[in-house]
Amino acid sequence: MKRIILHIDMNSYFATCEQQANPFLRGKPVGVCAYLSKNGCIIASSIEAKKFGVKTGCRVFEAKELCPQIILLENEPAKYRSITQKIFSILSDYTDSVEPYSIDEAFLDLTGFSHNFKEAKTIAEQVNQRIKKEVGEWLKASIGISETRFLAKFASDIAEKDSILIIEKEKAYKFFDRELTDAWGINTRLQIRLNALGIFTLNDLRRYPVANLLPVFGKVGYHLWANVNGIELEGVKNEQKLKPKSVGHTYCLPRRTKDKNYLLAILLKLCEKTGRRLRKLECEAETICFGFSYVHGGGFYKVKKMKNPVFETKNIFLAAKKLFLANELQDQVSFLAVSLSGLIPLQNQASLFYDNLALKKLSLSMDQINDKYGEHTVFLGTMFGTEKYARDRIGFRKTIEVDKGVKEGIEYLGE
Repeated sequence: MKRIILHIDMNSYFATCEQQANPFLRGKPVGVCAYLSKNGCIIASSIEAKKFGVKTGCRVFEAKELCPQIILLENEPAKYRSITQKIFSILSDYTDSVEPYSIDEAFLDLTGFSHNFKEAKTIAEQVNQRIKKEVGEWLKASIGISETRFLAKFASDIAEKDSILIIEKEKAYKFFDRELTDAWGINTRLQIRLNALGIFTLNDLRRYPVANLLPVFGKVGYHLWANVNGIELEGVKNEQKLKPKSVGHTYCLPRRTKDKNYLLAILLKLCEKTGRRLRKLECEAETICFGFSYVHGGGFYKVKKMKNPVFETKNIFLAAKKLFLANELQDQVSFLAVSLSGLIPLQNQASLFYDNLALKKLSLSMDQINDKYGEHTVFLGTMFGTEKYARDRIGFRKTIEVDKGVKEGIEYLGE
């Protein structure tokens, strides 16, 4: 049976969500920002804004220079998650194998649910129609269909906005006279290394002897070659394979300072957000990574193995605080990061050395209250006044549980 993979990518997602919610924004250049300050980053721009050169990664001041009439909005993660939940609910009606790749992308394995590309295209058309009818008429999606994840995503990447493109494995070479960076997984640095071997297009990579790639790139070289030659290596991943190996939170400080009281308050907020994500996974962590960067370069990063797995915000914070206070600050701090790894299933058994069950139950109860009534309904006193710092945000890579609805996901260190 021929494998049939569908990849759906929502176009200018956060911006079109805002246009869907507010009809007065439709047809106008819109930029969604992490923060509205001058150096805030554009995380999504509408199709109209992109025509002026406003792209993801632009700073607010750059966006205004490129498009003076642009309408800038601060992101509302809860709104986007709600819309995503409705979209993924539709996707799950067509197959039991859905892999959320990010908040606005997903792979569907239609093998067995459709017998050929024609039937798969019919499903894609139905998905598009249902999204517009049941979720929002302004939402647009590019859909790619092929026999591998790579080719399906490549098809959606190069497809016109709000359209469907089918790439058959045997005819993929017709689409490969493109720059290497047009392909999923090839960045500028990798492109330079491939160029040094005389590989400048995807067709060059497809024809290049794989035996010559292995000594230079190892396993990565084989993956690159296999992708453009239509060889599936991973398939659509199930929920077990998607479970993260680490959780964390990072924050660029609006106030650059050496004030330890201020920095510790922010650090506690980061530990709380990281702890909430850890507890949603029903996991404990054996390792903590803490780091910060200075305004003028340099900083400190350290990974520490814990004597006892951490679960509660208090213990995460105490471990991070100890690492932080062990350093004498040399400059103003501009960036803080906390990450937990070595994740293991939650142990509901009391420790021989300290009674941790009561704290676990308290943490879970506080999470339930904040989930129901909103962040900062119940919080540690040390966090007072930090409501506007390190607010909720959406990352470009998320782990999303389809069958249980869209959850907050995992925000990785360095995102």
